[in-house]
Amino acid sequence: MNATAPPLAGLCTYAQGGEPGYSVERTVQLLRRYLFVESQTMRCLVAHLNAVPEWEVKCGLSLHLWQDAEHCTWLRNRVKEMRTPPLHLDRVPDPALDAFFQELIRSSTTLELLTGVNRVLKPASIAAMQRHLSEANPLVDQPTRRLLRFILLEEEEQLAWGDATLRRLISEEDTEPRESWAAHLRAYLDAAGGIDADSASATENELPPARAQEPFDPIRTPQRDERFTRVWHSRGRLPANADISATERNWFQLYMRLTEMHVPELMALIIYDWGDQPWEFYHDMARQLWDEARHAMMGEIAFESSGLNWAEVPHEISFGEFPNTQLEPADRHCLLWGIEQGLMKPDGKQLEYKVARESGDPLSTAFQDFDWADEVLHAQIGRRWLLPAFESMEAMQQRYEEVLARFQAILDQDQALPRAEWWDAFYRQIPRQGERQAQASD
Repeated sequence: MNATAPPLAGLCTYAQGGEPGYSVERTVQLLRRYLFVESQTMRCLVAHLNAVPEWEVKCGLSLHLWQDAEHCTWLRNRVKEMRTPPLHLDRVPDPALDAFFQELIRSSTTLELLTGVNRVLKPASIAAMQRHLSEANPLVDQPTRRLLRFILLEEEEQLAWGDATLRRLISEEDTEPRESWAAHLRAYLDAAGGIDADSASATENELPPARAQEPFDPIRTPQRDERFTRVWHSRGRLPANADISATERNWFQLYMRLTEMHVPELMALIIYDWGDQPWEFYHDMARQLWDEARHAMMGEIAFESSGLNWAEVPHEISFGEFPNTQLEPADRHCLLWGIEQGLMKPDGKQLEYKVARESGDPLSTAFQDFDWADEVLHAQIGRRWLLPAFESMEAMQQRYEEVLARFQAILDQDQALPRAEWWDAFYRQIPRQGERQAQASD
C-alpha cells in the first residue's frame, strides 16, 4: 500500500515508534525533577539580582528567571495531565538535589554564580533533557517531547549567553577559584545522581565542606559596578514644568525608562521573601520583573543611539533598597502597585505615549506604546495578588499611602542636596533629532 503522506504524523518511523521508551511513572519522576531544578534556578537568580553589580548581567538574569518560571508552568501542567494529582509539586524531590541548590545560592560573586549556573547546572540540565528526548517514545509521549524541545531552545540560548558573559568576566587570576567552585558544585550534583537521578552516575564520595552552614540572606541593597558614577537615593530634581517642549519631556521619559532597573531589584526579593504563595503568583511576578528590565533596556537603547553614556546619569536605588530592607513583602508589592495604579490615569502612561508621538521620535513612541501595554498588565497583577492579602481596595490604598510617605521622605532628603540640580546641563548635551540622524548615517 502506497502511503499518501509520511506515516505517524511525521513524528517517527514505525521502528522508532516501536520502542517502548519511558513509562508514565518514570516520565513523571523526571518532570518533577526538572520542575524542581527550574524553580530553584529561578530562586537563585532572584536572590542574586540585587547583589550582581554588572548591568548587563542583571538584564540577562531577568530574562532567564522569567523563562525558568515559564518552564515551571509548562512542566507543572504536563505533570497534571499524566494521572498525577496536582499535589506536592513544590515538594523537594531529592534532599541531595536540594543540597546542591543550597550551595549554588551561596555563590559569593557574579563569577561564582555564572560558573555554577552555566558551567555546572545548565549543561547538566540540557544533557538530561536531550537524553529524555532520545529515549522517550516519540508517539506515545509526543506532548512531553514537544515541551522539552521548547524548553531546550531557551536553555541553550541561556547557556550561550552565559558562556559569552563568562569569557568577558574571567581573568587569569580567576581561573583557579572558578574551577574550584565548579568542582565543589559538581560534587554535590553528582551525589544526587545528576539532574535525572541516574543511580549509575551517583557518587558516594565524601562531599567538600558545605557553605550552607547558616541561613542564607541575600544582599538587599542594589549594587552597581564602577561605570556608574552617580548611584543616588533619588533621581535628583527632574523637570516638572508642563510648559517644557515635547522633545525635552520625551527625553525625561526615556531617562525614567533607563533607570527602572530598581523595579526588578525590588521585585526579585518580593519573589524570594514572600513564601507560601500559589505558584501562579511567582510566575506572574517573574513576568512583571522581566517586563521592567525590558523597560530599562529601552532607555539604554535610546541613550546608546544618541551617543550618551547611560551609566553616568543618576541611577536611583532607594526604590529597591528601602522596601527590601524596611518593609514586609506585601507592603513592598503594595508600594509598587499604588504607583502603577496611578499610571493608569489619563496623565500617566497614556500621556507618556502622546508626548513621545508629539516629539516626533518613532523609536520612543514604540517604547512608550509597549511600556503602556505592560503597565496595564502589571496593575492587574497587583490587584490579583494583593487583594487576598489586604482584603479590600480601601485597605490597599491606605497601606500604599503610608509606605509611600516613608519612601517620599527618602527622596525629599536626597533631592535637597546640591547635586540634585543636574537635568538642565544634561539636556543641553543631548543631540537633537537631526544631529542623531546625521550621526547614525556617518
